Formats: sequence, structure tokens, C-alpha cells
Amino acid sequence: MGVVPHLAGSVQLIVVRHGQSTWNQDRRWAGQADPPLTQLGRDQAAELALSCRAAGIGAVLCSDLSRARETAAIVARTLQLGEPIESPDLRERWSRTLTGLTADEIEATFPGALSAWRDGSSTKLPGDSEAFDPFAVRVRRGLETAAGLAPVVLAVAHAGVLRALAELTGTPTEPRPANTTGRRFVLDAGRLRDNGPAFATP
Repeated sequence: MGVVPHLAGSVQLIVVRHGQSTWNQDRRWAGQADPPLTQLGRDQAAELALSCRAAGIGAVLCSDLSRARETAAIVARTLQLGEPIESPDLRERWSRTLTGLTADEIEATFPGALSAWRDGSSTKLPGDSEAFDPFAVRVRRGLETAAGLAPVVLAVAHAGVLRALAELTGTPTEPRPANTTGRRFVLDAGRLRDNGPAFATP
């Protein structure tokens, strides 16, 4: 999947999915379309910010799609950090075939394809969709933007990004992550490893 440059030092990455968007609410495949957050999504972002207070986060990185960008901005403002650093490489996986379709419509046309992608049994998407290997390469490149920002960085991205990271780190794929949940990763000298859930459960 291409050569990834080695990085000096290490950074802890807390990678989370954005708050609920209007298309999440409708159960539509958003991909790189740009639906906004719902009010629930903004409330979820505010709750995420509270969870982040004790995590030592020094910078916030995000996809440049509005649902991730707005989630990140709410967290950064609460933590009194600078504006989030936007990375187009952290966008969701695109699919011209699936974008705008509901989960039921996708299942009717491509039986089993969506669940296979989400549960980790396949990296393929039907029709005119971004190939997995280039997607994973750009996700990895996007996270490398965090190097040098701070020892601990929050990255607000998408469910597909977390799915790619599970594949890259050899971690079993979890059920589709809920909004504003995610995983911790360590990027050290070019090596990426999964370090468990984003936040410990009480």
C-alpha cells in the first residue's frame, strides 16, 4: 500500500467518529457528501469535550467535512485549544454508487455488501467506490499530520476511517462505532498500533 515515511518521536492519537449528522439520522451513506450535524450531534460533541478534559489533549485534528469539522471545533473551543487542523486525508471513504442511499436501499441492491464492510469480513464496496488500499494509505497519511502537533492529539474523523485503522493495525473490527466514540492509537517512529478504546468506561 505504498511506503510510509518513518517519523521521529511518538504521538498518542485519540481517533473518534464525528457527532450525529442529518444523514446518520436518516441512515444514509454519506461518504464525502457534506451533511451537517443535527442538534443531537452538537450535544454529543459537547459531551465528547467533557470526556476529553482529563486526556491531556494538546491539539485537535479533523477531516475537512463539516460534520467532523464542527464536532472538532466544539471540542477545541471547550478545551481552549486553537482551531482544529483540517486534513482532507481523513475524509470518509467515497462511493459514487452508494452516496445518498439509505441502508435499506443498499441492502436491497447489494445484499450483504454494507454489513461485510462494517463487520470486517470484506474491504470491498460495490460499484464506483474508492478502493480500500488507497483509502487506507491516505488515512495513515492524514494521521501523520498529528506528528509534532502535541504529545496527545484528538482526531475527529469517520466510521470508515476507524474501519481502515482496524485493518492497518490488525485489530479485530468492532461493530460500527457510535457517534463520538473511537479508539486510541500510538504512532511511534512510523509504526502505528491500537491502544484500546478512546475513553475508559466507568
